[in-house]
Amino acid sequence: MSKRFCPYWVPLSLVLLFPFAVFSQSTIDPPYHLNGSAYKENCNCYTLTDAANAQSGSVWNMNKIRLDNSFEFKFDVNLGCKDADGADGMVFMLQPISTNIGSQGGGIGYDGVRPSVAIEIDTWQNLENNDPTYDHISIQLNGDIRHGGSNNLAGPVTAILNNNNIEDCQWHAFTIKWDADNKIFSAFIDNELRVTATIDLIKDVFGNDPSVYWGFTSATGGANNHQRFCTSLKAGFEFVPSPETCAPQEIQLVDQAQSFGYIVAWHWNYGDGTIYNQKIPPPHTYATPGNYTISAAVLGNDGCWSDTFRQVITIGSIPEPDFIIPDTICGGSILQATDRSFVEYGTITEWNWSINGQPFNGQSPPEMQINGPAQVPVRLNVKTKEGCESGTVEKIVYFLEKPAISLPSQVSAACVGDEVFLEASSNLPSNPVVEWAWISGIGIAAAEQFRLISNRAGDFPIQLRGLGANGCWSDPIEHIASFFQTRANAGRDTIAAINQPIQLNGSGGQYYSWSPAGAVNDPTLPNPVATLDRPTTLVLTAFTDVGCATTDSVHIRVFKGPELYVPNAFTPNGDGKNDRFSFLAVGMRKVDYFRVYNRLGQLVYDGISYDGWDGRLGGIEQPSGTYVWVISGEDYNGNAYRKKGSLQLIR
Repeated sequence: MSKRFCPYWVPLSLVLLFPFAVFSQSTIDPPYHLNGSAYKENCNCYTLTDAANAQSGSVWNMNKIRLDNSFEFKFDVNLGCKDADGADGMVFMLQPISTNIGSQGGGIGYDGVRPSVAIEIDTWQNLENNDPTYDHISIQLNGDIRHGGSNNLAGPVTAILNNNNIEDCQWHAFTIKWDADNKIFSAFIDNELRVTATIDLIKDVFGNDPSVYWGFTSATGGANNHQRFCTSLKAGFEFVPSPETCAPQEIQLVDQAQSFGYIVAWHWNYGDGTIYNQKIPPPHTYATPGNYTISAAVLGNDGCWSDTFRQVITIGSIPEPDFIIPDTICGGSILQATDRSFVEYGTITEWNWSINGQPFNGQSPPEMQINGPAQVPVRLNVKTKEGCESGTVEKIVYFLEKPAISLPSQVSAACVGDEVFLEASSNLPSNPVVEWAWISGIGIAAAEQFRLISNRAGDFPIQLRGLGANGCWSDPIEHIASFFQTRANAGRDTIAAINQPIQLNGSGGQYYSWSPAGAVNDPTLPNPVATLDRPTTLVLTAFTDVGCATTDSVHIRVFKGPELYVPNAFTPNGDGKNDRFSFLAVGMRKVDYFRVYNRLGQLVYDGISYDGWDGRLGGIEQPSGTYVWVISGEDYNGNAYRKKGSLQLIR
C-alpha cells in the first residue's frame, strides 16, 4: 500500500491571479510566484518540499511564454537523499490557467490540471497508476497521472540512464526542449535524452492558445524527501589556443556560459591583475611564465550572479635538462642514465636522448652495452607539454680497464707458529697496479707482499685489490690462509690382562701413528686395539696434511687375568699413600658393582669408580676396624665374576 495521502488540488476557478496577457521573461521582477511549502534558497535556487510529510509546493514563472517559439530551458534538480522511503518527486509543467496550482501526495502537484502537459520525475511506486518499481520519468497530458493511457505520451523510463535511483543527494542537469517547427517536446537528464514526444501542443492540448505558464510542482505524502531545483546559470570558457602554452603567449577566451534566461553582464579575471567586463574579452598576452588562475562569472537577467568558474592556465618556462651518470666506469660495460631535468612552470613530457650516437626517447633510456675502453658522449634535451623546449646538455663517460691481479693460489696451509708468505702479481701491462690494498684480521702487508703468522688454528680470509695507474680498482680476489695444529693425546695409563685385547683412545690430530706398530691391530687408527704380554709404553704421533706432528704416550701394566684384584687394607690418613680403597679389574669387560659394609651390615660405599672409597660415610670418617667388600663383573668372554672379602681400615 502506498504511503501517500490522497491527492487534492485547489479548484482552478479560485486560483487565477493574472489574465492571459503574454509577458516577456523580464517583465515582472522577481518573475517567480511561490506556493505552499516552496521557498527561495538563494538567487536562482528553490526548495519545493522539505523532507517532511504532507507538503505541497510549486514555483511558477509569472511571465507566459509562447509555444509558437522554440525554447530550451536548463535547470538543475535534486530529488533528495532518501531512496527506499523517499517521495514523491517533481514535475515540470506547462499550463495556461494560474500560478497557484499544487496538490499533495501522489498527484505531485499536477493531478487533474487540465489543460496541461507535464514532464514527471516520479520517485514512488503507486500501483494504481501503473508506476514501475524504479524512479522514472514520463510525459503526461491534462493532469492524468496514470501510465499506459492515451495521456501518457512518453515513458515511463528510468530517470537516469542505466540507473534506477535519482534520490542520491546529487544535483542532476535537467533540460527541457520544445522544437516549435517540428512539434517535438523532449527532456534530458545529465545530458542524456530520456523522453520525447511529437505533438502539436498549441492545437491538440491548449486549444490553439500558444501562451502558457511554466513552473515546477512537487509534493510529499506519507513519505518525503527534500526536493529542489535551480534555474541554470553557469559561467565557463575555453582557451584559444590550448591552455598549455610557453611564455610569452597570447590567448583568447571563448565564452561558454549557460543561462536559463539571457546573460546581462560578464566579469573576467585573468589572474595577473587584468580584468574585463564585456562578453568577448580581447586577446590577452602573458609575458612571464607562471600558473595563473583565470576566473569568470556571469549575471543572469533574473538578477542572479553565477558561481565563479575557475581554471588554471600554465604559461610554461624553458625547462632545464639534466641527468645523473658516472664520469668514469671501471671495467663495466653497462651504461644507465637517470633523468633529473627540471622545469619551474609546466610539465616535461618529452625526453630526447643520444647515447654514443644512438637516439632514445622517454624519461628513462634503456641500459646500453658499451665495449671499452671508450669515451661515450651522452646528450639530452627535453620539451614540456606547454611547448617549451630546452637546449641540449652533454656529458662524457669514460669506460676504463680494471687492472688484473693474481695470487699464486687460492688457499695456503701452514702449522701454527709458521709463516705464510703471499706475493701478488699485476697482470695487465697497459694498466699496472700502483697501490695494493690487503684486508685481513692478521698479518703484515708491504706493497704486493703479505706475511702472516698465527698462534691458533683456523682459516683466515684475506682479500686483495689493486689500484691501476688509470685510477680504477681491480676486482677483489680472495685467499684463505689455513693454520693447523695437533695435540696428541694417547689416553690415561691403564692395565690389561695378559694377551687380552684392550681398546685405546687416541685424539688430537687429523692422522695418527702408534709405536711400536706391532702392539696394535692398526697403527693408523686413533682407537686401535692392543694385545700385550708384558708391560708396554705406546707412543702416539698425531699429524695433519702439512705435518704439525705432536706425540703422547700411554703406559699399560699387564696382569694375569681375567681377574678382579682387591687389597686387604688401606690407611686413609691423608698422607697421599694408600688413602683410598679400590679394585683393579684385569681383562674385564665391565664391573657391575663394588660395595663395602661395616661389621653391623651397614652399606658404607657403593660405586664402580677406580677412585674407590675414602673411608667416610656421609662425610664422617669411619672408625678403624674390619669391613666386608663384594664385587661383581664380566670378562671379555662373557664370564661372570663375583668375589667378596674383608679389609682392615687402619687409622
